[in-house]
Amino acid sequence: MPFLSLSNVSGKYPGQSLAAVDNVTFDLQEGEILSIVGENGSGKTTLLKIIGGFEDAAEGEVRFMDKLVTGPSHNLVPGHPGIKMLAQNLRLMPKHTIIENIGYNLRGYVQEFQDERLNHLIDLFRLSGLEHKRPGELSGGQQQRAALASALAEEPALLLLDEPFSSLDIMLKDEIRYKVIRQARKDGDTLIFVTHDVKDALSLSDKIAVMREGKIVQMDKPQTVYEKPVDEYVAYLFGNVNILSPDDLFKVFPDLGNDPRFSGSQKTCFRPGRVSICKPENKMCMGVVMDCAYMGDNYELEVEVEGVTVKLNSNERYRSGDRLCLKIHPDSIHFLEV
Repeated sequence: MPFLSLSNVSGKYPGQSLAAVDNVTFDLQEGEILSIVGENGSGKTTLLKIIGGFEDAAEGEVRFMDKLVTGPSHNLVPGHPGIKMLAQNLRLMPKHTIIENIGYNLRGYVQEFQDERLNHLIDLFRLSGLEHKRPGELSGGQQQRAALASALAEEPALLLLDEPFSSLDIMLKDEIRYKVIRQARKDGDTLIFVTHDVKDALSLSDKIAVMREGKIVQMDKPQTVYEKPVDEYVAYLFGNVNILSPDDLFKVFPDLGNDPRFSGSQKTCFRPGRVSICKPENKMCMGVVMDCAYMGDNYELEVEVEGVTVKLNSNERYRSGDRLCLKIHPDSIHFLEV
């Protein structure tokens, strides 16, 4: 039995003809971490609100721990008691101190546990020295950290986070996001978070759901979504990618022309990191470096071969006009379904 189950869930806002969430179905097991990504207006936040019982589903149903989750039209107080949601507006109580905000979600526990959990969260989110300040006295990043601490305080069975790391200071973002996920895994929490940062989705999730125009177009393990996107939308959403017709693929990698897997009309897809630079076996496979951009850990190259431009990564710097021979393993090439 799934911990969370969505069956043909759709949602609309009053006065709008198109569905904000359109026929979404998926299951999530206890302890799994799911990220939801997609362009602005794709329905990510609306879906999160429907899951949490903060918006009504127009069609379909959400079941949490095998019980139906209903929206505000059925409940005096919106939301499900076993589901905690941290929205983009943070929702810290403005007249209360940070320690009171965090402690509010612990008030049902014995004092010893409250004290232990408070101290742990204040240390975890680097809030020492800020405990007795009110939200209005803190920066946006400090408020975000306090809101995350508050959301994690009571160890909810299901935690929903909407852009949880967007306001964090750059220097603390990596540290805090990994601490949040590590704590969630340690507590056995089931977690769903919406993000625009695909690096967060790839590095922190067990599964990624990609949304477009209210639909989930692909949901799978991070590596599968990155390496084997279903279409160009998903491919480009996760960064630099090469998408070529079979004819152009053969121009860049002549050796693939004898492989029957690559005949046909479907577009091929492969990531820059899958392309290697090799010693030339003949002049026909030579390409010309058009651009070389320093990215810190490596260089991003654009190489033109027989009029076809290919992106790749390199540990070495090359200059425009340098000639290179490229190769790729056939298993690194993926056909787009759409």
